[in-house]
Amino acid sequence: MGGIAMFSLKKKILFLVSLVVFAAFGTSWLLLHGVVRNGIIKQGALELSRQTELLSLSLAREGVPGFLRDLERWRGALHGRVTLIDTSGAVLADTERNPSAMDNHLSRPEVQEALSSGEGEAVRYSRTTNTYSLYFARRVPVEGGRAAVIRSSYTLDYLSSLTREIRNRFLLNLLFAVVLVLGFGAWFVRIFFRPLERMVTSAGRIAQGEEARFPLMAEPELQRLSSALDGMSAQLRGALSELRTEREDLSRIVTALPVGVLLIDEERKVRYVNEMASALLSLKTPPEEGTPVERVLPSGDMYAMVLSALQGGEESRVFGLPEPGGRYVRITSGKTATGVLLVLSDLTEERRIEQSRREFIADAGHELQTPLTTIRAAAEYLLETPEKEEGEEEKYLSTIIAQQERMSRLVDDLLLLSRMESEVPVRDAEDADLTVILGKIADESRAHPFAEFIDIREEFPPEAPVRVRADDISRALLNLSENAVKYVREKFGPNPGGMVSLSIGEKGGSWSVMVCDNGPGITEDAAPVIFDRFRRGDGHRARGEWGKGGYGLGLAIAKRILVNTGGDLLFHPSENGAVFEALIPRK
Repeated sequence: MGGIAMFSLKKKILFLVSLVVFAAFGTSWLLLHGVVRNGIIKQGALELSRQTELLSLSLAREGVPGFLRDLERWRGALHGRVTLIDTSGAVLADTERNPSAMDNHLSRPEVQEALSSGEGEAVRYSRTTNTYSLYFARRVPVEGGRAAVIRSSYTLDYLSSLTREIRNRFLLNLLFAVVLVLGFGAWFVRIFFRPLERMVTSAGRIAQGEEARFPLMAEPELQRLSSALDGMSAQLRGALSELRTEREDLSRIVTALPVGVLLIDEERKVRYVNEMASALLSLKTPPEEGTPVERVLPSGDMYAMVLSALQGGEESRVFGLPEPGGRYVRITSGKTATGVLLVLSDLTEERRIEQSRREFIADAGHELQTPLTTIRAAAEYLLETPEKEEGEEEKYLSTIIAQQERMSRLVDDLLLLSRMESEVPVRDAEDADLTVILGKIADESRAHPFAEFIDIREEFPPEAPVRVRADDISRALLNLSENAVKYVREKFGPNPGGMVSLSIGEKGGSWSVMVCDNGPGITEDAAPVIFDRFRRGDGHRARGEWGKGGYGLGLAIAKRILVNTGGDLLFHPSENGAVFEALIPRK
């Protein structure tokens, strides 16, 4: 039955119908075969009885000698075999055998029954003909008060031939009936299954995501099934639509998360990775689903975390990735129902801020240490030297005041920068003309003590309207211009050849203010951190004559002012000097 289980329902029904048909016809044949055989035997016995009765009349009328002559004459017209036996069992005549060569027949059942009751019948094996035969015997009185037995018989071969002929006709009719029944059964099964096949087709289209309804059925039972499936299909479509929406929302949420998400199954293969995780792991392209996780993680220690999490362990570790500038990633692992979840957080900025904080504290301490040391030295000298030369006391007091003012400027700049970075300025913007502002800055730059031999060029449009806080913008742009003048003078000294260029152009929705010089420029190492606090373009702390009084806060303040205005401050590498671009939104 295992092979039948593999068949379709249609084939199973057709097979069962065929099996029932064959079983019914087989049973009918078994029953009919017995009935036919018994009927043929009865019919044969009746014919033998009639033939024996006619022969008995001849024997009674003609006597034995006359009967033997008639028997010889009738041999061709008689059916079957005829035997004449006396009461002692001796065979007097036989139509097929020599009587003298035949055994005594007194013990034959049909002969004994005929001698005792007048007639006898039997179906048995004949030792004379070596076949099964049907016998009918009748006792007939003859002259002289004696009696004789006339026996007629058919061999069962003859009866079998009749049975075989009937069986062949029956089997032919059976084959025709089977073909007819199977053909009708196949047609009926096809008609019966046609509505179900339509329902299966509709279900297949629904399974592929198509919009489909189950067909209307003429049969009430199938219509109830179709309606129920329609309702279930509608619920399924609604659930799938809701699930699809939730999945899309979840995907958007996970994609927008500020952390990386990496989902791994129990076979240690990637099932999901968002863009942030790909970026944090420095993957050029997101890995395909099913990629072994060891091909994705750049560190063996990370892979060990996955193995530990698969065993139920949870941990959080920070890894440093070998990238330019360095990158730090915190990875937290946890076991899920289907595998492992890795959450990646970028700590690079946090580490950079922490490093900047430490450097800021060190730099601020260094910048404050110099004036404090000078003030202390001057104060100690004044205290420890009672007799001073004329004007010396005034000199040291002036030094103390100058260094105090220097510390005050440093503290004021730090407070200003801190305020701008921590809160939105509350002063309202005002209408201003960038051409006017930059013209005044150019005039102030020309009046700078170091600008005597420097060519300061201008290239401004007739007007450049903006809505800004004019004082803040002036401070930021003046810082850029003064820095350019200082560093050009540092390079050229009191000699001609120095140049500072101030220009205004349009760039998208902003004004682009370019401040260019042909000074010593900015080193490649200093460029990435040029806008950080206490950073200077010369790349070292020591300030020469031309940098006296600077703390490395000017560019940081200028950038913050421009960012708060809605613009930005950019540095462009140049082989000859430095180029800064200030972007200010146009009115």
